[in-house]
Amino acid sequence: MRKIAVLLVLAVTLATLVTGCASGKRQVKDIFIQGSSGDAETLNWILAADSSSFSYVGHTLDSLATYDNDLNTVLLCLAKDIEVSPDGLVYTITIRDDLKWTDGSPVTAEDYVYTLKNLMCSDWLNYPYKSNWVEEVNGEKACVKPEVVNDTTFTITRQTVDAEFVYNIYDLMPLPKSIASKYEGDIKAFTEAPEFNKLTYTGNLGPYRFKEWIRNDRFVVERNPDYYLGKPVGAPYFEQYITKIFGTSATRQAALEAGDITYTGIEPEQANRFRNMQNVQVYTVPSSGYVLLAYNQRNNGWEGLKNKKVRQALSMSIGKESLCQAVYLGFAEPAYSFIPKVSPWYNDETVIKYGVGELYDKKKAAEILYQEGYGVKKEDGTIQVTDKKGNQLKLVLATSTGSELTGQVAAYIQKELKGLGIHVENKYLPWSMLIRQYMYNKVPGSDQEPGDNNGPDAISEEPWDFILLGFGTDVKAPSGSEVFFTTHGGLNFIGFYNTEVDALFAKAKSRESLDENFRRQVYAELSHLISEEQPVDFLTFNRSNLGFQKKVKGVEPGISTGYNYYLWYFE
Repeated sequence: MRKIAVLLVLAVTLATLVTGCASGKRQVKDIFIQGSSGDAETLNWILAADSSSFSYVGHTLDSLATYDNDLNTVLLCLAKDIEVSPDGLVYTITIRDDLKWTDGSPVTAEDYVYTLKNLMCSDWLNYPYKSNWVEEVNGEKACVKPEVVNDTTFTITRQTVDAEFVYNIYDLMPLPKSIASKYEGDIKAFTEAPEFNKLTYTGNLGPYRFKEWIRNDRFVVERNPDYYLGKPVGAPYFEQYITKIFGTSATRQAALEAGDITYTGIEPEQANRFRNMQNVQVYTVPSSGYVLLAYNQRNNGWEGLKNKKVRQALSMSIGKESLCQAVYLGFAEPAYSFIPKVSPWYNDETVIKYGVGELYDKKKAAEILYQEGYGVKKEDGTIQVTDKKGNQLKLVLATSTGSELTGQVAAYIQKELKGLGIHVENKYLPWSMLIRQYMYNKVPGSDQEPGDNNGPDAISEEPWDFILLGFGTDVKAPSGSEVFFTTHGGLNFIGFYNTEVDALFAKAKSRESLDENFRRQVYAELSHLISEEQPVDFLTFNRSNLGFQKKVKGVEPGISTGYNYYLWYFE
């Protein structure tokens, strides 16, 4: 399930008392402000691929369901849990009957069916997660079939079994057919549609309503008194929610210390200092996200990165245990797979652990690179890694600005690879520039719209060799990571194409995988294969330090902190 990150807010004081839960009376008042380092790309969520965009939209528009901290399913827009037919092919979805669009008209099953059929599964719209709704039937790609049953019920029918498909459905959000149909087939008009870019349609579907977005400064939403989940208890309890963008983690943390913001993430070296502050509460929580070093296997990266042995050698040269201790100060553990240890599908015995133990060995890495034609032997027998012509190998690492920790990780990688004689130039870029110029790609000379995966011949506007960033995994349904690692994955910007990996992802969702023991074995094989192929160097799974002003109450820290954030309040 794609997690909607917690975003935080602005507001004017309101003195109205409302009924709380077990705590008695809670007041609707004041401004909740989150400090963030990165802005979103778009509020038109069906075009979004970044977590910040989904976070912004998530204030105003709920998905069908989410998880709590114990990974139990929490129903949101669903009236009851999804029903699955005995053959595993038909999913019956019943939404609540109190969901409304802004114009007062009811949200209906027709809106969900239209969104899925005419938009998400269409050929004219470049929906990044389309592969989650496509199945292979007799060698051909086909979208699932949604159908309206009545105003609040619809079905989704598959031709093949997908053991984890229900988790895709939990993420489903609607657009109003009455608005979206006006733009259908016109990608430019749809992209620029004011209703979607100003979130004017969202009605009572989220705890907040859009107020303003000043790019690279702040995103502001205001309390929605009609929120379908909050109305019975008078929630949400903040007048406004602001996400304030800061240029560096130091300025974010200084703002929290000064009481200018309500919440932000705390860098590892500052965690203990903030724990000792009277007015700040720090929660340390596990994460399903991981930090990775992406290897560019497209035609505008170093050609050596297309060679599995070269990728293995590079990953062998970056020490993960010292990274976790020296940079993350123990708030991280080495990662070897896209599946985190907190997932029931993780298998520690099958992953290949590059960057630790015997597989953290720069000398062996240099020998491998030399054997692959990337090095020269000196008179003393040592190997200097070079390009094919014997010149110093110079590579580019791109990452986003705004976090001192990210800069420290990039510097650590730069230093580790320097030990091989590789010169790495670190480029720090605004998130939007990193996406548009380095991750988005298209076939040169074509009329393709730039996207994360426009095929094996597509390249990005700017050349690069490494990108340092974070990915997320659904711990209960890791097959969703196919969007990053499969041939047709909508977010496969690295250009990694491997039919064995494709087949195993498909197998993880097959009828046989309804047997959890079978699925566990498939994930073990898949984790082994991807850790062997090293399309990316999985670096760390982190524990996050979340800093709140102590006056914030109702926070339930855990892997899904914020799943019920509309119940948070100021004492």
